[in-house]
Amino acid sequence: MGQARPADNPALSAGHSLAKPLEVNPRALLWIALIALAIAIFAAGYSYRQLATVKRETARRLAELQQIVAVATETANRADAEARAARQQSALVEARLAEEQGQREALEQLYSDLSRGRDEAVLVEVERLITLSAQELQLSGNVATALAALQTADARLSRSDNARFLPLRRVLARDVERLRAAPAVDFTGIALKLDQLASSVDAWPLLAQVTSNAAALPTPGPNLDAAAPNSGWWARRWHALQSELGEYRDLIRIRIVSSPESVLLDSQQQQLVRQQLRLRFLNARHALLARNDRLYRADLAEAQALMGRYVDTQSPQAANAVTLTKQLASTALSVELPTIGDSMAAVRSLRSAPR
Repeated sequence: MGQARPADNPALSAGHSLAKPLEVNPRALLWIALIALAIAIFAAGYSYRQLATVKRETARRLAELQQIVAVATETANRADAEARAARQQSALVEARLAEEQGQREALEQLYSDLSRGRDEAVLVEVERLITLSAQELQLSGNVATALAALQTADARLSRSDNARFLPLRRVLARDVERLRAAPAVDFTGIALKLDQLASSVDAWPLLAQVTSNAAALPTPGPNLDAAAPNSGWWARRWHALQSELGEYRDLIRIRIVSSPESVLLDSQQQQLVRQQLRLRFLNARHALLARNDRLYRADLAEAQALMGRYVDTQSPQAANAVTLTKQLASTALSVELPTIGDSMAAVRSLRSAPR
């Protein structure tokens, strides 16, 4: 027992091993194999357990990842749907916006057309009034009617707020002032006086008419003895003769006429003279309305000649008619009237101007 065994002494064991081959214990190998197997089984179990844990963790994470992917997919699908809805809504909004833009442009065009149409209607009406005024001045010389037409045109322009009408209104204002300052002839009053003369022709006494005005009864002659008691016989006789002849003094009338044939007209010829006078006054009235000064004066001159030849101008009514005829004949019809060509040119230029 005191000696050491070769197995217990490593140096000896090493030397011995070098000296002779190593002997293997089967039991030790078995234990080593068992231990290695146990370790391998333990390692395999541990590995399996760890692998199961990793597998479960992986499965859990994969499930979570799948859930996240599902949620993400659903979110993406929802976002995609919302994006499509947003695109559709945007397209709808754009379509509505384009439609509203088109409607607004159409409304603006319509308003512009209506505005242009209203302005064009105003210009057409103003041009018609200015043309009427020019015709009144040219054809009849009626300044009042022409002035009223221009004032109506200016009032029509004043109701519009378009600044394009301001130059035309300035030209109209100048023409209105020129018409107000123009000399005016009372054509209506002259026409009425001519009508009055034509209607009173039948009341004028003619030279050929036999007038039988009742003479005033003479005062009875005084008695030869009471008229002049202190006068002589011849004086009393002369006084009595004058008293007797006084009752017949209106039977004889002395008148000086330029043409003897004027007092020799019969009733039919007297009617022809009156008709001739009436016709002259009516012709003068027509010439007045036509603004024919030469014909107007010629008709009145002929009427004056007829009145001086056939009418008893010593009667008050005929004398007044002669005075009125001379006054009418001296009235000038052709006065210098202004023209409104500036207003006509302005409104035509405004209508032809581009808008």
